[in-house]
Amino acid sequence: MKNEKMTIIYSVALCLLASCGPIVDGYTDKISYRVGDSLKLYLNGRSTNEEFEVAINDLQGNPVKTYNTKIFSQKMSNDKPYTNGFGYSPTLEIAVPNLRSGVYTFGEEIPFVVRPSEPFDILVLYSSNTENAYANSGGKSLYDYNSSSDVAAPIVSFQRPIGLPVHSTEFLIWIANQKQYKIGYICDQDMDDYENIENAKLLIIPGHSEYWTRKARINFDRFIDEGKNALILSGNTMWWQVRYSSDGSKMICYKDFESDPIGDILLKTINWPDTLLHYSTLESIGVDFNYGGYGKKSDDGWDGFKIVKPESPIFKGLDIKMHDILWVKTHEYDGADLDFSVKPGVILNNPYGFYKYDLIGYDLASRKPNSNAAWVVLQREPGSGLILNTSSTDWCAEAGMEGRDSDTIKAVTLNMIDLLLSEADQKAFN
Repeated sequence: MKNEKMTIIYSVALCLLASCGPIVDGYTDKISYRVGDSLKLYLNGRSTNEEFEVAINDLQGNPVKTYNTKIFSQKMSNDKPYTNGFGYSPTLEIAVPNLRSGVYTFGEEIPFVVRPSEPFDILVLYSSNTENAYANSGGKSLYDYNSSSDVAAPIVSFQRPIGLPVHSTEFLIWIANQKQYKIGYICDQDMDDYENIENAKLLIIPGHSEYWTRKARINFDRFIDEGKNALILSGNTMWWQVRYSSDGSKMICYKDFESDPIGDILLKTINWPDTLLHYSTLESIGVDFNYGGYGKKSDDGWDGFKIVKPESPIFKGLDIKMHDILWVKTHEYDGADLDFSVKPGVILNNPYGFYKYDLIGYDLASRKPNSNAAWVVLQREPGSGLILNTSSTDWCAEAGMEGRDSDTIKAVTLNMIDLLLSEADQKAFN
C-alpha cells in the first residue's frame, strides 16, 4: 500500500550518500547469498578511479570485513532503469566471507542477506519484494505516487539501489542481539525453494511483507501443515501476488487483471484475496487487509491493541489486564471478521472452521466500515503448526521497537518466540 515515509527516508538516505562520501549509490547482483557464493558489487562514485576501502557492516554499523577497490563514476546504461536495472559495471567481485547468517550492508545503505550455513531453529524473512516495490530509483516504483509522470511501472528490477526496510530494520537490529537463539535469514525469493525453510522450527515474518509469489505461499502453507510454526509481525501481509523474471532479476506486478499478459489466471498479479486466484490470505494466516485498514488516520481506535485475552501465555511475566492498550501506532493493519454487535465485547467469527482461532487484542482502523486490526492465534488443523499474527506493519518499526510500549512489545515478542519454539509450552494455548 502507499507509504510516503518509506520513499522520503530512502530519498534522504541517497542524498546523504551522494553528499557525504565518495559513493553516490550502488547495489549488489542479488539479494541473498550463501557463504562462498560469488557477489558482485556495483558502486557509482563521485570521482574516477579513486582508491577506497569498502566495508561490509552489520546493521549496527560495525565493520565485519573490508576491501580495497577503486571507485569510479558510472551512468545508468539501460533504458527504463527501474525495470531493466542500472547497468553499472561491477566495482568489486568477491566470494561471500564466512559470516553468520544475517542482514548486512556495504557502507550504510546497500543491503544484502547471508543465508544460514550452520544449524538454526528460527528463520527471519527479509522483505526484499516489498522494498523493491516501493523503491523509485531509476524513476519509477510499483506505485503512481512516487513514479515519474505519476505512472507506475509493472516490472521493477532488483538490480538498482534499494534501501533497508522502514518497517523492520529496528527489529532486525534487535533480534540479531538475542544470542540465545540460533537464527538464520532469507529473503522473499528464497521462499520459492522449500529446501530453504524445511529445517526451521519457526519462521518469523517482520515488518511489511506485502508481495508474495504463489510458490512462496504454497511453501509457507506446507511449512505450517507439517507442524512448523510462524510468528507474523507484519501488516498488509500477502496482499499482492507477484512473479519473477526467468533470471530472478525483476519482479512483476501489473496490479490489474486485464493488463497482465500472462494466460494462467492463477498467476495474475492482483490482490491475493481476489476470488479469481482461489487462494485466500485469510485462510492461510487468519487475517487480511480486506478486513484491515489504516491505523494512523482518523478512526475510533486506540493507536494500539485493546487486550481481550490477558490470561494468554503470550503475556507471561507481564502485568496485562483486560482492555489494557498495548500502544503501537500503525500505518497498516490486517483485520479479521469481527462482530462488534455485542457491546462492549467483540466476537471473532471463524468462517473457515479453524481448529484454534483466538483473538488476543484488536484496534479499530480507517478504510471502510468495521475495518480493524486483529491480533490472533491460529491453528488450522489439530496437527498443523501454530501461527501468531500481530497484523501490524509497525510492530517491528520504530513505533513498536522504540516506541512508548517498546519494553512490553519486546517482552511479548520474546514470549511468543519461546512459546513457538517449545512443544511443551505450546500446550498452554489449548
